[in-house]
Amino acid sequence: MSDQEFLIHINALIPFTSEEANSNLLDFANSFWIELKEDLYHTFSFVAHHFTPEVLQGVYDLSGDANGGMLPWGLIGAAIYLQTNTPVQEIQEDAWDHFTVFSTPETPNTLSALAICTVRENGRATRFYTRHFGQFDPLKLLYGATALAIRGGSTITKAIQQIDCHMRASGLGSARAVSGPESKMTDKLFQLMGSSPITAAHITIDVDSGNVVTKMNPLWEKLRDELKPDPPAQQQKHDGKEHSSRRNHQLER
Repeated sequence: MSDQEFLIHINALIPFTSEEANSNLLDFANSFWIELKEDLYHTFSFVAHHFTPEVLQGVYDLSGDANGGMLPWGLIGAAIYLQTNTPVQEIQEDAWDHFTVFSTPETPNTLSALAICTVRENGRATRFYTRHFGQFDPLKLLYGATALAIRGGSTITKAIQQIDCHMRASGLGSARAVSGPESKMTDKLFQLMGSSPITAAHITIDVDSGNVVTKMNPLWEKLRDELKPDPPAQQQKHDGKEHSSRRNHQLER
């Protein structure tokens, strides 16, 4: 992506741009050996789709500061913090602790794969978040954690934290099915469930009953439908067959 193309995209996305901020963004993007302009554009577009215009403007202002500059994961983290009315100083302090887990959106229309998760066991609830919504079956996660807990003599809540989104007991941080028990990021994503499509859903795993319920965020579903490309003409005809899929956990809206 050329500098000119980048600026065209940014000026179209951000409510109020400035030559100084745009220049600083370009200097930052071009200071890396990797092609960063496309990643930054995709991430600004992601923020535009998932947050308010005021938050988008705030992220732009922060990243366009002469002493600033934010990598894609920083833009997403800053947006989450800004929409929960977090002071800028706290954003800067927490960036390296809480933001680096976020992935760069692959396209301008990438949907959030962030969701929140509550695990209830022995009358106690622990809150998590996941970066992999839709990439794993929550019921299989419960089954795998139960088996792991029996083998290791731990609680199922603890075992759930050791399983990745491919249902392997790897314990790798970036691939874990759920992360951040009772962390700042978990709390903020819980706050945004009703006001932003950044939180796709709320998964509740009740260990004692064996029930798993996924409550979708209507705002996320609305955005998904808006960003869904129109099907090709040859696929628009109904084939006359009934299609069904069995769900092994409850899905609520």
